[in-house]
Amino acid sequence: MSYPNHLLSSDQLLEVFNLTHTATAVHVGETAVIQAANDAMLRIWGKDRSIIGKSLEEALPELKGQPFIEMFRKVWLEGLVISGKDTAADLIVDGKLQTFYFDFEYRAVKNDAGKTICILHTAIDVSERVLRQQAVEQALEREEALQREQTLNEELAATVEELATTNEELVATNEELQETQERLHVLNNELELRVIERFNQLSESEKRFRTMAEGTDIFIAVADESGNAIYFNKSWVKLTGRSVKDLLDFGWADLIHPEDRDRYVDIYLAALAEKKPFTGEFRILTKKGDYRWLLASGPPRFHADGSFAGYISSCIDITERKLIEIERLNLNKLIEASSEFIGIAELDMSIQYLNPAALQKLGWSGISKRTILDCVFPEDRLMAEEILPGILKNNTFTQEIRFWNEKTGIPFWIEWNGFAIRNEETGQIIAIATVSPDITERKLYQEELQGINMEMAAANEELATTNEELAKTHDDLIKYTNKLSDSEEKLRQAIETGRMGTWSINPKTLEITMSSFVKELLGLPLDKPAEMDMIMKAVNPDYHKMLFSALDNAMKNHLPSDTEYPINNLINGQEKWVRATGRVFLDQQGNPTEYSGLFIDITEQKLDELRKNDFIGMVSHELKTPLTAINGFVQVLQRKAKKDEDSYAIIALDKAHSQIRKMTTMINGFLNVSRLESGKLLIEKTNFSLSELLKETIEETYVSQSSHQIILNPTCEVNINADRNKIGNVISNLISNGLKYSDNGTSIEITCKLYDTEVEIQIKDEGIGIKPEDIDKLFERYYRVQGNHTISGFGIGLYLSAEIIERHGGRIWAESEEGKGSVFHFTLPLN
Repeated sequence: MSYPNHLLSSDQLLEVFNLTHTATAVHVGETAVIQAANDAMLRIWGKDRSIIGKSLEEALPELKGQPFIEMFRKVWLEGLVISGKDTAADLIVDGKLQTFYFDFEYRAVKNDAGKTICILHTAIDVSERVLRQQAVEQALEREEALQREQTLNEELAATVEELATTNEELVATNEELQETQERLHVLNNELELRVIERFNQLSESEKRFRTMAEGTDIFIAVADESGNAIYFNKSWVKLTGRSVKDLLDFGWADLIHPEDRDRYVDIYLAALAEKKPFTGEFRILTKKGDYRWLLASGPPRFHADGSFAGYISSCIDITERKLIEIERLNLNKLIEASSEFIGIAELDMSIQYLNPAALQKLGWSGISKRTILDCVFPEDRLMAEEILPGILKNNTFTQEIRFWNEKTGIPFWIEWNGFAIRNEETGQIIAIATVSPDITERKLYQEELQGINMEMAAANEELATTNEELAKTHDDLIKYTNKLSDSEEKLRQAIETGRMGTWSINPKTLEITMSSFVKELLGLPLDKPAEMDMIMKAVNPDYHKMLFSALDNAMKNHLPSDTEYPINNLINGQEKWVRATGRVFLDQQGNPTEYSGLFIDITEQKLDELRKNDFIGMVSHELKTPLTAINGFVQVLQRKAKKDEDSYAIIALDKAHSQIRKMTTMINGFLNVSRLESGKLLIEKTNFSLSELLKETIEETYVSQSSHQIILNPTCEVNINADRNKIGNVISNLISNGLKYSDNGTSIEITCKLYDTEVEIQIKDEGIGIKPEDIDKLFERYYRVQGNHTISGFGIGLYLSAEIIERHGGRIWAESEEGKGSVFHFTLPLN
C-alpha cells in the first residue's frame, strides 16, 4: 500500500532526528556498521556523513585498542544494554587526538522474536563537567598544599634554629607549589575559555532550533523539568487558532478529544515521572472545529551536568493514516461478513486465509496443512491443476468449477475468480487470491433449462400454431395495460389520502425524486428537483448521522431502513414528526437499481406517545409517595413483630416488604422509560471500580436470596467511566432475571473479560432458557417471552437496560439454550 504524499519521507524524518540535542546513532552487526547518525553524534566524532555505512573501526580508527568496539560486539551478540558515565574516549577532532568524557548507552533493539536487529547508541558530552570536577579537585589539592605550607611556616617560626638545616627542603617545596599554582592557573583559564565557547555554542544552537522549529510544518513544543510548556511553534498556532500566550497560559490539553485525553495525559505523566521518552496518538480540536489525529513523540532533555531539563516534543498529522486504518478495519469486517467464497493461498498453494462463509461451505474447522486443491471436488482437480500455474505468469482466470463439503461429500458450484497479489514495492507475486460467488442454483437452473430447451424444441411447432391466438390476445393485453395504469393512479391517490408520500434515490447518480406531498411537508419548491442539502436543512440536526448511516447501509449492504425523526418546514417553520421506510431494489445481477420507499406524517402518533409517556411518568411519580409510606409502616411493623417474636407476622410482613420492593422496581422502571422517551434520562459519568459496583449490587439487592448462589469471579478489577447508578440498575436487572427464571438451588455466575478498548460483563444462569424466536425481541419495549405468564413483570427491564448500555457506547445481547440456562452479555468502553 502506498503512503499518502503528506507523510514524512526518510529525509524529512532524518531532519527531525537531527533536531535532537542528544547524540544518537544506529549500528548493525558485530562490527557496529553505522546505519544512521544525527548531527550531534557527527560533531562528537568530528566526522561528516561520508562515514555512514562504515564499521565503527573504519570510521574512527583511533578507537582501536580502546574498549568500545568490543562493547558493541558484546551488545550485538548477547542482546545487552551497556552504559557508562564520565567515560574517557580518545577521538581525533580537527586533526588532533583529544580526550573527551561521555555518558553513553549501547542498547540492543530486538524484534518480536527476541533477535537483535540494531544497536541504539546515545552519548552526552560531559567533558566540561569532568574537567570542572578535575579543576575543583586540583584546587582542593592546592588548598591542602597551602594549608600544609602554613603549618610548615608555623613550625619553622617555632624552630628557627632548625631552618638552616631544612632550608633546601623548603625551597624545593615552594618551587613545587609554584609549579602547581601555575598549572592550576593555566587549567582555570582553559576551563573558562571552554565554558564561554560552550555557552556561545548553546546560544547559537537555540537560535538555530527556533529558526528550524518556526519554519517546519511539524508541531514542536518544549516543556521544562516540571512538565509545563514553555514554547510552541507557529504550526501549533496555525492548527489550533490559539496564540502562543494562550497555549502557555491555559495549556492545550482541553483541545484533546475527550476519549483520548486521559490516556495521552497518563502516558505523558508516566514518562515525566521516570524522565523517559514518550510516544502517543490523540485527536486535537482545530480552529475549524474538526479533529485531526496527531502522533506525538518526545525525547527527554538533559543539562550538561546530567540533570533533567524537560522535553522537546514533536507531533505529525496522521489523520489520513488513521482513516486508512479504519477503512481497512471496515473492509476486513465486510470480508468476514461476506457470503462469497474468499481465500488467499501461498505460492505453494497452501491456504493462508479463508473467510467464515468459505469454511462453512467446505465443512472445515480450520486451514492448517490445507491447500487450495483440497477445496476442489476430486473429479475437477485435474482442471484446477492446469489453471492454477497460470497465475504465477500473471494470468487471471474465471472458471466455473465444483468445490465440495468434506463432511457431507456434496459438491457445490462456484464461479472461481483467481488473481495474483503483488508486493507493492518489488512487484513480485507473493500470494494467490480468490473471490468467488456460489452459483450452484444458477447451474442447477441451467441444467433444468437444458431439459426445458429440448422440450421447447418439440413445442415450437405447437407455438407456431398458437401465434394466431396470441395475436388475438394482443388487444386484450392493451386493455389490461390501461387498467394497470388506472390502478397505479388509484394507488398514488390512496397514498396521498393517507398522509403519505413516496421518495426514490438513484444509487448511481444519487438523484432524489419526491412526491409533491413530501415536498410540501418539508417546505421544498414543487417545481424544482429535490436536493440533499435542502432536505437535510429541514431535518433536525441531531438525526443527520442516523439518516446518513441508513443511506450508507442501504447503498453498500442493500439493507432496508425504517427511521423516525422530527422535521421543520423550511417555509413556515412548523415542526412535525415523520417516518421514512425504504428498501433497495436489485437487478438480476444483484446490482442496486433503486432505493425507494414511503414518507409518512406521524406527528399525531408521536404526540399521543409523548402524552402517554407524560401520563405514565406522572402516575408512576404519584404512586411512589403512598408506596413509600406503606414501606415505612411495614418496616415499623417488622421491628414490632420481631420484638414480640410473632413468627407469623414476621413471615407475612417479609412477604409484604418483598412485594413493595418489586412494585418500587416496576414504578422506577416506568419512570425511567418515560424519561428515556421524553429525552430526560441523563447519563452522568464518573470513574469507579466495576468490581466494587458488582459487589455492592449483589450485597444490597439480594441479601435475602438464600435459595440461589451468586458467584462473582475475580476478573472484574477494572475502573470504568460511566453512570454508576444506571450501570448498577442494569446489573441488578440482569441478576434479577436470572433469579426469577432459575430453580432454587441453582447458581448465578458473573464474569468479566478485558479487551483493548472495552470490558465485557457476562451474567450466566441455570434457568429455563429462551426460545430462539424470542432472543432477538428480548430488548424490545414491553416484550415478554410467551409461556411465562406465572412470572411477574411488564417487559421494560431489558428494554431500559439496552437503552442505557447503548447510550454508553456499548453493546448488549443474550445467548440461550432451552432447559439449560442463559448468558446475558454487555460491554462498556474503557475510558
